[in-house]
Amino acid sequence: MKSTILFLISFFALSSGLFASQKQIDLSKLPDKPGPKPLSITYLPISATISETELAVYFNAVVGLATIKVYDANNNIISLEIVDSATTSEVFIAANGWTSGDYTLEITYGTTALIGEFSIE
Repeated sequence: MKSTILFLISFFALSSGLFASQKQIDLSKLPDKPGPKPLSITYLPISATISETELAVYFNAVVGLATIKVYDANNNIISLEIVDSATTSEVFIAANGWTSGDYTLEITYGTTALIGEFSIE
């Protein structure tokens, strides 16, 4: 019994340390067209996090084919992934080779474009 409790405490301590370094990337929808829009709450079916080693993109709903691009501060594409959200709900992109600086995440699907910015220190 003591070993089970120690294992659970160790597991939670380790897993909380692993996830503590993840940062949520705030995604926002790029405007479709200029002009007034009706007031509404926008649901974004995609979320993303960045850690020291990887960028994670989560599809919380099926949006079809999606293009994931990461740009560096000089607007160079450093990562490009095309995924089918009908068969893939999570995408993990290695970030451990990226240098410190500012980055832009762009996710497009259909006529929708989402953008988020993050930094690596």
